[in-house]
Amino acid sequence: MSSTLPACAAAWLADVRTRLAALPPSPPPTAIARLADGLAAHALRLDLAATRTLGGGPAPRGRYHRRLLTAGDEASPSALLISWPRAHRTPLHDHAGLWGIELVLDGALEVEEYRIGEDENGRTTPVLQRRLVLGAGDAAVFGGADYAHRCRNLSATHAALSLHVYGGTLDHHHAYEAGARGGYVARPRRARIDAVTAA
Repeated sequence: MSSTLPACAAAWLADVRTRLAALPPSPPPTAIARLADGLAAHALRLDLAATRTLGGGPAPRGRYHRRLLTAGDEASPSALLISWPRAHRTPLHDHAGLWGIELVLDGALEVEEYRIGEDENGRTTPVLQRRLVLGAGDAAVFGGADYAHRCRNLSATHAALSLHVYGGTLDHHHAYEAGARGGYVARPRRARIDAVTAA
């Protein structure tokens, strides 16, 4: 890791390394090292120290996802840096069965976690498992084909910033919408992410 890396970036990169290594089936150490190196390079280019000041400025407009690193399989995690507009809330959505880690870097997020099942009539039904409030430095780990969640920036006045690491490339998922006749409908979605090109 570069000695010129901002202190805040070095701290969360170390945290990501530790959390990845502790996962039930941990990615290989070489994959964790590649991910950390990629994140370090992007953190420098994006000037993470300045990015963290989003909380004091106006809410970002349009897309709020930014891909930092892409990868293709369970041995090669991918990562997204996400800036959240004030009070922004995602729809209920899954992660295409990938495991993931969500680490809040600035601000606070509420995360509602669900298991997707079926009711007695065979209709898709999300069942709330728990609600989490994640502040700066807090993280949630998730996984499973039946896992879904929705997230909300708890501040009505400040943006939030989070780092998301997935066990593969998250380029598609499902959003769950209430159906007209009960139950929920799973709508396929492509990930709307701004790619970061090499310097």
